[in-house]
Amino acid sequence: MIEIYIGTSRLDIFKDEDINITLNVQNIQDISKVFADYTQNFSVPASRVNNDLFKHYYNADVSGGFSASQRQSATILINKETFREGSIELMSVNMQGSLPSSYEIVFYSAGVNLLDLFGEDELTDLDLSAYDHDYTGANVRTGLVSGLSSSNIIYPLISPNEKWYYDSQHQGTSNNIAWHGNNETHGCNYYELKPAIRLARLIDAIESKYSITFTSDFFDSAEFTNLYMWCHRRKGYMMKDQENGFTARKIDFISTTGTGFDLTTDNYVVQAGISEFIWRYSITSTSDYQTHFFINGVYFTSRTHSGSVTNVDLFVTQLQQGDKIQMRFSPAPSGETVTISNILVSGRQFDNPLIELWDASRTASESFTLSVDVSAQMPEQKVSDFIIGLTKMFNLALEATSSTAFTLEPLDNWYAEGNQYDITNHTDIATRKVSKPELYRRIKLQHKLADSRLMNAFRLTNGGEAYGDIRADFTFDGGELDNQTTFELLRFEKLIDQDDSVAVGFLIGTSIDKENKPYIGAPMIFYSNSTIDITSKPIGFIDETGNTGTSSVDSMVFIGNVNSSTASSVTRMLTFGLDVDPFHEQSFADTLYNGFWEDYITNLYSGSRRLYTFKSIFPLEVINKLKMNDRLVWNDYRFIINQIQINLRTGVASLELLNDVGEYLNPTEFPELLDEAGNYLTTENGDYLITE
Repeated sequence: MIEIYIGTSRLDIFKDEDINITLNVQNIQDISKVFADYTQNFSVPASRVNNDLFKHYYNADVSGGFSASQRQSATILINKETFREGSIELMSVNMQGSLPSSYEIVFYSAGVNLLDLFGEDELTDLDLSAYDHDYTGANVRTGLVSGLSSSNIIYPLISPNEKWYYDSQHQGTSNNIAWHGNNETHGCNYYELKPAIRLARLIDAIESKYSITFTSDFFDSAEFTNLYMWCHRRKGYMMKDQENGFTARKIDFISTTGTGFDLTTDNYVVQAGISEFIWRYSITSTSDYQTHFFINGVYFTSRTHSGSVTNVDLFVTQLQQGDKIQMRFSPAPSGETVTISNILVSGRQFDNPLIELWDASRTASESFTLSVDVSAQMPEQKVSDFIIGLTKMFNLALEATSSTAFTLEPLDNWYAEGNQYDITNHTDIATRKVSKPELYRRIKLQHKLADSRLMNAFRLTNGGEAYGDIRADFTFDGGELDNQTTFELLRFEKLIDQDDSVAVGFLIGTSIDKENKPYIGAPMIFYSNSTIDITSKPIGFIDETGNTGTSSVDSMVFIGNVNSSTASSVTRMLTFGLDVDPFHEQSFADTLYNGFWEDYITNLYSGSRRLYTFKSIFPLEVINKLKMNDRLVWNDYRFIINQIQINLRTGVASLELLNDVGEYLNPTEFPELLDEAGNYLTTENGDYLITE
């Protein structure tokens, strides 16, 4: 028995209506895409129950009617057990005269719903406030040396603005990061560094924001938890020289007079008849600070002040009644703590003379420390593109187990967790089709094209191929597939001491283009799993004092495109191809291709691979239990599922199956599996085996 629910309401369905659902997760016709279950359009009757559920959608005059532009949460049950959770979309209403006869609907699994749930949200919309911290030289140095917030935040040695160099003998320019002695004025300035956040914390924040759960052994592995994303949202420095690089907060005023200023929110609410307005303020302070203005919560403009100011005016025009204007404060980009007091603000309407509308004041002192709002520093990337990028990098299978729970595992691991079902008694292969898979003559596995100086230089000397990418060519006709992640790979480098020509013991990154200008690019990810000793070539670190103080940086967090600072412990490179790692100065076989793509693609492109199409009749209990990572066995022959179309009413299943390369078979059943000489493919023991 088939039942369909929208929310908790059960739909009436036709007894003889076919409900065909297509099941697949990853299809050989496009291995770069993640698929999900869906149905063909099917009809449900325009019964009284359904008319109520769809709120008489056919009648445009019904107030507050059914929203056909949005999918509705839905569940399909088979024999009282949940078959699929997802959503239903109303496509149309079939009319007979002035009355409805049926509703055309389509069902989408929760896997499709997931991307709908993310919508246009970006990483900056995630709540990462647990990792916010004061923007001080001391905190940046700690982030560089060992990390903050249990190392969920680190400050990698990546320059967003200029090229560093290392000269242990000569002081040279300010870009020389070598340590020379106490209180030097050259080295790595604290304001040059930007934080990076552990990718696993982004997954946590996604689960929390959308009330979903990812089940993934991979997400719990060090191979993933040691990955970081650089918080590189703007060209250049994070705070310094950035007009809106601040994290500002409001003042709680204690008194006000006049009309329009609200002490509870510190907003001025524009009154009727006012379209242009002057915000005047006076502040007592001995330090540098910034004032920031927001209209309806959106940043408008900033002012920077040094010390006390009196009667500073901000002119605002083109206002509408109800607009909310707010003043906020922060330290100046220098990052020093600032104390302000005796704050007086007032609103004045343009006239001759000016008419004072209100004033507000606070006499108590308030101190501000510049802070790093991690969410506000996240690179521009949609949440959906972040998840898609991970699936394309690590060849992940995304499977919805409910409307709020999803399995996300590397494809090989996901297949290994599947069951095996014998379909011999449900299948007649007398009529079947055996096809060659529609494959590609060329597959490219790539990261986002990077336009940084080092990446450009690499492509120029390597025939246009980018660092970290791989191209596989096959000797048959077909198209070209470009599987591209949504992330950019940093081309790290190891500086050479200009004094003795000896390499330093750490890597640096530089985000500048071929013209040596600040460069933004796609979100950049890298590995960091430990700290490394750099006492042989230490660096100087400059805090708010403008000099290096009395101690060098003798250790720092390891950063790179491999997951260990010890060569013998490297188990993963972030490159698809066998590129040389600049830290260890060698390549490693444990590439992304080797770990997550090779077995799948090798089997897919095996000369023995065939695509079989035939029909089965599955009992409802088989349909209900079947998962896309299950193997199907016919006699002694095992298949993996490419795609299944099932008629839920009749149980007739149209199967697209791939022979499981390397599995034994009964030679009397599939005579098309012959070698070029017309002989069956066998092992040395005489068992029949599909093999290359």
